[in-house]
Formats: sequence, C-alpha cells, structure tokens
Amino acid sequence: KRQAEMNKYYGANKPEEGQAAEVEKMSLEERRAQFTEAPIRASEKRRIYYGPETPVLAPLTTQGNLPFRRLCVSLGAQVTWSEMAMGLPLIQGEKGEWALAKAHESEITPPKYTPKSVVAGYDNSKDLKFGVQIAGNKPWNVLKTTEILTALCPSIRAIDLNCGCPIDLVYRQGAGSALMDSPGKLEKILRGMNAVSGEVPITVKIRMGTKDNHPTADRLVQRLVLGGEEAVATGDGPCGVAAITLHGRSRQQRYTRQANWEYIAECSALVNRLKQKQAEVTDTIREADARDMTASNNGMPYFCGNGDVYSHVDYFDAVNNANVDSAMIGRGALIKPWIFEEIQTGQYLDKSASERLQYIEQFTRFGLENWGSDEIGVGVTRRFLLEWLSFSCRYVPLGLLEHLPPHLNDRPPAFRGRNELETLLSSPNYKDWIKISEMFLGPAHKDFQFQPKHKSNSYEIEAEG
Repeated sequence: KRQAEMNKYYGANKPEEGQAAEVEKMSLEERRAQFTEAPIRASEKRRIYYGPETPVLAPLTTQGNLPFRRLCVSLGAQVTWSEMAMGLPLIQGEKGEWALAKAHESEITPPKYTPKSVVAGYDNSKDLKFGVQIAGNKPWNVLKTTEILTALCPSIRAIDLNCGCPIDLVYRQGAGSALMDSPGKLEKILRGMNAVSGEVPITVKIRMGTKDNHPTADRLVQRLVLGGEEAVATGDGPCGVAAITLHGRSRQQRYTRQANWEYIAECSALVNRLKQKQAEVTDTIREADARDMTASNNGMPYFCGNGDVYSHVDYFDAVNNANVDSAMIGRGALIKPWIFEEIQTGQYLDKSASERLQYIEQFTRFGLENWGSDEIGVGVTRRFLLEWLSFSCRYVPLGLLEHLPPHLNDRPPAFRGRNELETLLSSPNYKDWIKISEMFLGPAHKDFQFQPKHKSNSYEIEAEG
C-alpha cells in the first residue's frame, strides 16, 4: 500500500503492465509534446567577436532604419543593430514594431573582417552582422519577446537588451535606463533571456547611470560579469551576457556634455581585473560554473564603448587608450556614414558634395525598394530622408576646418561651401532639405512641412539608447 502511494505521488520506477501498454499506444506526436528540451547554456551559444576590426553601428531610434543600415554596411559597417523595439508590441504582433526587426540581405551575411588574433571556437563564416535590440519593463515581457525572436528570426547575430534609453516615456514604464536602478531585476531578466534564446547570444547596453554625477555602471558591470551576491551564494554564477556596451553619459545628462571616456576606461579596466581575478580562482567551490559563462572571449563578456566617435582618430583612441574591445558609433555615422571607410583605411576622407549627393541618392533608392515606390512609399522615404538630412547637414568639409580631429559637439558658425551644392547640403533650413529630397523623389506638396523628430540642431538629441 505504501509503495502504491509513493507511485501515485512520485511515479514508479517501473511502469505497470497497463501503463506500459498505454505508453506504447501513444502516438509519436503525443510523446513529442511531453518532451521538454533542456535550455542551451551560455557556453553553448554561437560565438561572436568584437575587436578593432568591428566598428559597430549603434541602435538609433528613427534613424537606424533598414535603408540607412544598408548604406552603412556598403560603407564598411561590420555590425549593425535594429532600432529599439518594445517587447509588448512585438508579442502582440504589431506590424510597425516587427518592421524594426527586419534586416536586409547584406546584414545577414558573414562579416568581411578577419580577427587579427586567434579567437578560440570563433568561425567567421558562421557569424552575422545584424542584431535586434529590445526593451521591456517586466521579466515575462522580455523573455517572451526573446523567445519569439529566437523562433521567428533565425538570422540574427544577437539580441540586445536596452538599458540606456533616456526617453521619458520609456523610463516611466520602468524600461530602458530605468532598469539600471533595479540591478537584481535586470540580472534576472538577462539570465532568463539566456535560458530561452537558444543559440543566439544575449548582450546588454547601459549608461553611466540615471542621475548626473552619480555613476553606477561600474557596480552594475561587476554584477553582470560575476553575478550578484545572491547568484554567487546560490551557485548560479554569472548571467552569461556575451557583450556589454557602455554609453559614457547618464540619463539626466543626455547630450549636454561630451561622453565621459575616462569613466568608460575605468569600467574597461575593471572588466580586465575581474577577468584576471576569475583566472586566479583555484577553489572549485568558489569557481563559477563554466557552462554559465559566455562562449565568446574566453568566458568573459566583450566590453564596448559608445559616445562621440566622429572619426577614425576617435575610434582608435577608444580602442587603444580606453582599452575597449570595440566602439559603437551613432550620431557620427548619421553625420558622415563614411566614417566606417575612414576606420578601415585609417585616414580622413574629404568627401566632395557630389559624392555626398550620391549617398543621398543611394539612400533614396534603398528606401523606395524597402517602403515601395507608390505614393505612400515615396512619402515614407521622404520623411526618413529628411530625418537623416537633419543630421548630415552638420557635416563640415575637412578642407574648411582649422584643426583636426573634428569634434561631434563643435558648433561651427555658418559657412559657405566650396561650391553651391556643398553650401546647400550644409543648410540647417528644412526647406533646403525638402529641395534636396525633390531631386530624387519629385516635388513635395506645396503645403508640406517638416519638423525633425530629434531636433538635431539643438545638439541635444535622443537618437541613441
């Protein structure tokens, strides 16, 4: 009788004859439905690589659309990210949100770089360029979004959790940079994302903190690399992120000052110290489970910096002096997309007005291919072209500069270009931007007006999360 009760609650070691016969009768589909596949651990995921050869196009709200990313890839961008997509609309199947996660064919091909140093287990031919960035405020929300993206978008390089978006609407919901104020919750989310993302690596993008003059990223980075106190006490180990990107600004600061690369360098040095400390651990009880550590970079997450990279000089200064693995480029790419060419060649490129106009023509063609050449498609293409021109008009030709390198937050006085076209491309007047769009998209309606979403002329924008 006691054995029967144990069988009832815990299951018998050997099924009774009737049970065995019933199992035999079950169809393959029914048995398959009862099977639960073990989650892929962080160490078993696809390996990715970040290095000096991999300049990264940042996830850009509004601006990081498919045609612009396609243009940047043609100019040498090795890693691209989608615009930030909100988790709940993705779960609900909203077409507009899913369009943000759409990649072009050029983004789902292997990158063209070859790592200068040998990276264990990394196969360049299996890597991709395009990753999807998501945002959410609740673990179930983010985990379900990750699970859906993994199942429906097999050709993504990684899934990035946005913990840096400063926009009030996102912050008040508890998403974006608000997650930095809840490190335990953030760690739980990242650990869960790794559990449901299959072979797709998980990365995270953060800021210095939410409040000005009160950076918290260093403590958060340590938690992401080693795991929080609770995780260490229970033996759960690190959360397994493959890469951490730090934007050198706080949420409160926005773009009122330059990015703090000194702080980014401090956090990069912290990651290296933690890596060395982890290597010196000889007590196997204290040692983290290798299965929960990222497959890339010898079990430690890559560390990338972000903020005010506007030339190859800025990029290699970040890599060599701040000791980050790579740098993410946002506004610098919007103002001059050929920054990726400058990084590849290691020199300044003084693009003529006609060359810049060719890039505009190329973007327009990509836009019509993506959004359509009907009236609606032309309108959408014009809108996003004008959004881009609101940034690109800030470019000052190298031949007119008094000193190098140029700085992203410089506010040059009004100038006359070397020809009329160059002067037109540098105009801050939206009516001149409309004239440029009419060269490729035909005349706009006589009452058509345009207000830049990010108002880049104020030099205080929210393009990057």
